[in-house]
Amino acid sequence: REDIAGAIALGHSEGAVEKADRDRLLGALDLGHRMVDEIMRHRREIEMIDADLPPRELITRVLASPYTRLPVYRGSDENILGVIHAKDLLREVDRLVRGEDAQGIDGLDILKVAMKPYFIPETTALDEQMREFLARRTHFALVVDEYGALQGLITLEDILEEIVGEITDEFDVVKKGEGLTQAEDGDWLVDGAM
Repeated sequence: REDIAGAIALGHSEGAVEKADRDRLLGALDLGHRMVDEIMRHRREIEMIDADLPPRELITRVLASPYTRLPVYRGSDENILGVIHAKDLLREVDRLVRGEDAQGIDGLDILKVAMKPYFIPETTALDEQMREFLARRTHFALVVDEYGALQGLITLEDILEEIVGEITDEFDVVKKGEGLTQAEDGDWLVDGAM
């Protein structure tokens, strides 16, 4: 690893390797030395859906979310029962409204549609987790500590962003200078989670 990193650094200093390429290559090399808890979305930033919400409100909340996959809980946000994918919810709504046994939106049971939650320890290496995502053909995992308490979540996109940089799509809200504000006296205030 050190030999490869050294060769990349030398190539960059001699002008043979662009900075962006150097950063991607070194980012890929570092995955084995970094843990999921370093890049996961913290639990207080996770958007979740309460399984006991009325079906119409549940659908509205899923559609209003910028995320495709949302954890579903009942009672307490520590009691995660599944993960709902917006596309699966749409298919179920279509079945309830237009299917042969159309019973209407009020017949929606989100837990029948939700996928089983996938929990991983916070000490999992990023390269190991990326391989696991690819093997399981899933992109979303909930991160727990040694006692099983929810700590956060991580996606395949989060890991890929550590290699290639920020990935945005048409639904991502891009905020310039998020976490940075300059006071009138010229001092900068920086959000500690930045």
